Amino acid sequence: MTRHVSPSSIVSTLEDSPIIDVLRIGQEVEDIIPLWLGESCFATDGMISNAASAALQSGRTFYTPNRGIPELRESIRRYYQRIYGVSVEDRSVSVTNSGMHAVSMIARAAMDAGDNAILITPCWPNVDRAIRLVGGEIREVPLDMQDGAFELDMAKLNAQIDAKTKLIYLASPSNPTGWTIGEKQARELLELSRKTGAAVLSDEVYQRLSFDSEMGSTLLSFAEPDDALFVVNSFSKAWSMTGWRLGWMIYPLDFHDSFEKLSQFTISGSPGFVQMAGVQALDHGDALVAEMRAHCIEAKSYVEERLVTLPEVSVIPSMGGFYTMFTAPQTSDSTAFCKKVARSARVGFAPGAAFGAGGEGLVRLCFARKKETLDTALTRLAAFLSP
Repeated sequence: MTRHVSPSSIVSTLEDSPIIDVLRIGQEVEDIIPLWLGESCFATDGMISNAASAALQSGRTFYTPNRGIPELRESIRRYYQRIYGVSVEDRSVSVTNSGMHAVSMIARAAMDAGDNAILITPCWPNVDRAIRLVGGEIREVPLDMQDGAFELDMAKLNAQIDAKTKLIYLASPSNPTGWTIGEKQARELLELSRKTGAAVLSDEVYQRLSFDSEMGSTLLSFAEPDDALFVVNSFSKAWSMTGWRLGWMIYPLDFHDSFEKLSQFTISGSPGFVQMAGVQALDHGDALVAEMRAHCIEAKSYVEERLVTLPEVSVIPSMGGFYTMFTAPQTSDSTAFCKKVARSARVGFAPGAAFGAGGEGLVRLCFARKKETLDTALTRLAAFLSP
């Protein structure tokens, strides 16, 4: 009898995100407007692309150090010093193939099978999957809804922590909610980490797209040198570099050797010419980031003003990022609603059910698009909801 290798039981049990279920329907709909993924419609600026081209032409096509080329590691350190006044040691910096790659490596480095991680939800579904892939248990702490806005209850978070809790995942600004953590709660979260031993994984990918602060914030500003804090960031959003697959992470010095190994055994270093584009973005891209932030603020206001005029729609105001969340009218089944809108109105939204507890009944709209695209999408949605 011939034996065949079976797929991993862990991988086999990972369900697709409901976003993908809607996207598959949308791929069969002609002229659909895709507002379901977290990606802007703007191509990477030529200044950044030219830096990659120049690096290619100069022959930077060889293997790179596991933690990234020295030029980019130094650029990341300059970035934190220049923007936030924070000093970061070189041995605490690693370049990654995207923010998702960083999250996956942190889960591998910090968790063993049977450990648990706490997710502040609604949150990006890929984090849940990355933790489950290493045999981790997920515990969700949904944001509360107070006066039409999301709030974090620290007591509820504390109640979920036990001796097997290794990570607390925070995204601020959040995907999908646009919620941001304030300084008071940021300090409380770090103090909770010190008391319990659970590390904080701070996802700061949308950091520069905060609406109430020009530069956003980082937990590094409030941290002590020996805090169990992992910070993840990416070039994808603020610098319009989603397809480049380039990010970075800052971590406790104790994890230096772990990430040297994990990088070696996963990607063996990001491409050198891509990393040189990252240097250009960090060192010379502030105006591009400001332009993206200004676009998002204007687009958010436009979208929210249109949405609140629709029947049975309530909007949860966003404080940062690419997204607005609103209540799914006529149903609490957000996936069914999004599928119906994709087929009938030719607009693609992300169902709140994809983002964990607290997301069901809500819909996420990515507004990092041109105004005329948003106008057409909202006009189609209004027509769909009209009696």
